[in-house]
Amino acid sequence: MALALASNIQFGHGWWQRRRAYLRSPSSNNTPACADPARYVTTMYAKRTDDSMHERRNDAADIRRRNPRFCFADDIPRYWYRDNRRVTRFFDAFSIMFPLGEKFFVDSVRQYCDALPADGTLAAQVDAFLYQEATHIREHRAYNRRLARQGMPVDALEALMRRRQEQCRRVASPLLQLTFTACLEHYTAILADLLLRDPTIFDGADPSMAAIWRWHAIEETEHKSVAFDVFRACGGGAIKRYVIRTAAMLGVTACFIVDLGYFIVRLARADRDAGNWRSWTQLGWWLFGARGIVTRVLPAWLAWFSPRFHPDRIGNPATLAAARAALAADGVTTEPA
Repeated sequence: MALALASNIQFGHGWWQRRRAYLRSPSSNNTPACADPARYVTTMYAKRTDDSMHERRNDAADIRRRNPRFCFADDIPRYWYRDNRRVTRFFDAFSIMFPLGEKFFVDSVRQYCDALPADGTLAAQVDAFLYQEATHIREHRAYNRRLARQGMPVDALEALMRRRQEQCRRVASPLLQLTFTACLEHYTAILADLLLRDPTIFDGADPSMAAIWRWHAIEETEHKSVAFDVFRACGGGAIKRYVIRTAAMLGVTACFIVDLGYFIVRLARADRDAGNWRSWTQLGWWLFGARGIVTRVLPAWLAWFSPRFHPDRIGNPATLAAARAALAADGVTTEPA
């Protein structure tokens, strides 16, 4: 897989220098407060018909529609990730979160569809985003049915998520729900970027299981800026947006870490293996070691707190192009728009 260009966000050592690259980028937080979201967004697009307001690259602007049907056969190894129980359940925990989580994303973005010009670029991207998320929901439900057949507490964990979401909808405004979505889309985007840039992460994994994660990573990369752009368009002035999104990210991160950890523990208990400290140590090293997943995505996570942050500054066009070509070679094709 092609290496990231020096001008892009990369991961590993020297993260502070790379984060400074964001701060040297042209500012995109100069939009006025939005008393009337629909009127403001219409004016914004009339003034910027080239959609250049964020100084964005075009590597992810093409949000493609695909309709894959993955097969989750029972002969797939139970611990499909290199026979590693904890890392397998790390991915499985994410899959359990996705159907309800992505439904929340869809609902939060859809609430603002009427505020966007129907013939604008962002409205078209939102439509493609909704299509991709609906496909993710369908495929991860199929994935999760396989987990349920293994005896994993899928229904119980989804019930917990459902209660959390119902509480969130009661107490959080539509704008705050959209902000939470943008925060979580940042998580999926930085993890997806790492999975695409380093295909060796799935070396030794079952090919059929690796395929769904690569597909999902490509689509998360393609639509990584949509929720953020809707938030920018309808979230008010720059200072208000910055305060909301940085505070929200801290809260979302705390909840996300707790929930993901709890899900993994519940899956380990269902495996009757929660007391295997060696496997927990392996997971810890896989996440936090020198080449760990968290270690390598931390710089991009921190970039969220720059006032000049935009999701499209993460990633590399060559990496996405190569991943798309590999996906097409595997038979996952683009659907007609």
